[in-house]
Parts: sequence; structure tokens; C-alpha cells
Amino acid sequence: MAQIISGVAMSHSPLIMTNEEAGGEKGRRFLNQTKETERWLKKFNPDVIVLISDDHFNSYYYNHMPSFTIGIDKCEGWGDWQLPEYQIPVQKDLAKHILDTGLEKGIDFAFTMSMKVDHGHTQGIYFLNSDLAIPVVPIAINTSAPPLPTMDRCFQLGEILREAIQSWGENKRVAIVASGGLSHWVPIPKIDSENEEDQDMIHILTHGRPEIKDSNEYKKTRENRVTTIKSGPVNEEWDRSFLNALTSGDISALRNWSYDYIEENGGNGGQEIRNWLVLLGALQDFNAEVVCYEPIPEWVTGMAIVQFN
Repeated sequence: MAQIISGVAMSHSPLIMTNEEAGGEKGRRFLNQTKETERWLKKFNPDVIVLISDDHFNSYYYNHMPSFTIGIDKCEGWGDWQLPEYQIPVQKDLAKHILDTGLEKGIDFAFTMSMKVDHGHTQGIYFLNSDLAIPVVPIAINTSAPPLPTMDRCFQLGEILREAIQSWGENKRVAIVASGGLSHWVPIPKIDSENEEDQDMIHILTHGRPEIKDSNEYKKTRENRVTTIKSGPVNEEWDRSFLNALTSGDISALRNWSYDYIEENGGNGGQEIRNWLVLLGALQDFNAEVVCYEPIPEWVTGMAIVQFN
């Protein structure tokens, strides 16, 4: 039977790729810790990484927005934010076993045989599996397009994910990585905005990728919305309260955090902590250690790394 041997939860920010120097000393400490965490993870010699993150309106739109998606065959990166267009090796047998177990246990994944993932997933690969030596099972959580799955439902998904991995009939060592958060405010218009300057973007968000007339221009517009922010708000107090709850085992509180509470205190980007709740559901009896936390407004995000062993 397969064994879960470790886990990592890590923030992502696209501005690391395009404006690394803006992070200053805080950014250097975070990036140094990513190298340490990569070495720490590889000490466990994982055969597979289950990689949990979200999509930022690159693959999924309001014309078709699944709560949970799993890739069971081919997977490649969009190449957004100067990240490679990775051809990601997928551990297909485990992916299909997780899909089947979810269906049996009450989690109805959407699934795809041709998954495309953006920087949410590929930044995790860039820092922790850049040589693609370890095959991946990619899972995407809807953290961008309300209504979102609840924190409790994401935790339940993690519990079933653990059950699936441990019932997989292969003698393999499995690590789980979750990428997203912490507090940040993403300049994506709300779907009900009436501002004239938002309408072109809302049309694409509503009707999907076929409405993008020029993909390069769309990518440039999306990047400009973020890179024009020289210093974004970060709620350090809220970030630390989340990390404290995570490491102290205050699971019941986290499971009950509402969409509105997260939106008010952690921003629309803070909804990505749902990815961490999936990991927590799977590794709730593991020891969680915060090895890095840096509030970096220049990267528009509270940046943290937590190791689970």
C-alpha cells in the first residue's frame, strides 16, 4: 500500500518571477527557504507528488466552473508569468484511483485527460520539482469564482484524498504539496461590476476562453493589472492567525471560516487557503511547522512555507 510521507504548503506570487528584486531582504529569505524546503522534501524520497492549487481564469471560467478538478492523463503549464510551459508527468494510476475513490466516497471530481495549469501549480513545480523527476497528480480547487466550496468541504476532500492514497495498491511514497495564499487582493473585477472599464474582462470571465481574440494581448492585459501595483495590502495579523490555527491544531475553527470572513480579512486572493485546507484534511495528524513567513507587499502577498512531517 502507498504511504504519505510528508507535505508542504507554500504561498505563490507571480511577481516573484517578474520582479524578484522588489521583495528585498524578505523576498531573499523566502526564496532561500524554498531551496531548503526542496532539499527537505527530497530527503523523504517521494515517488509521487499530489499537487493542489487553483486556476486564475486561465483554464476555467464562469461558462464551466468545477469546484474540484483532477488531471488523470496529460498535463502542461500555460507558461504564464515567465514560468516554463512544463510538460508535467502525471502518475495516472494514482490519479484515476483518487478519482474513483472520490466518486465512491461522495466527492464528484471533474476530471480531464488534457489538463492545463497556470502559475498556481507551476510555481510549486518550479521551486520543489523543477527537474520534473517526480511525477505529479494535479488537483485544482475553485478559489476564484464564487460560489466557492466551503472550507469544511475542502477539508473533507483532504480526508478522502488521504483514504485514496493509503488504499492505492502500490508500494509508493507520496508527498502532498498545496500552493496558494496567504492574504492578497487580486485585481480581477467582480462578476457583477458595472464599471465600464471592467466589461471586456467580465465578458471573457463569463463566456470563457473562446472569447479571447488575442491570447498574447489577454496575457499582457492580465499581467499589467498586477504589475502596476507597486505595493499591495497584506494583512500580517490575519496571516499569522491562520498559521497559528494551522500549527496549533485548531482545525474546527478553520473549517468554519466563511467566504465573507476570508474576503474581508485576507482578500479575494486569500480564498486560496482552501488549497491548504485540503492538505490539512489529509495530514491532520502530521506535525506542522512554519519555516518561513514574510509579509511582502511588493509581491502583493503574505508569503509562507509550512512543512508537515
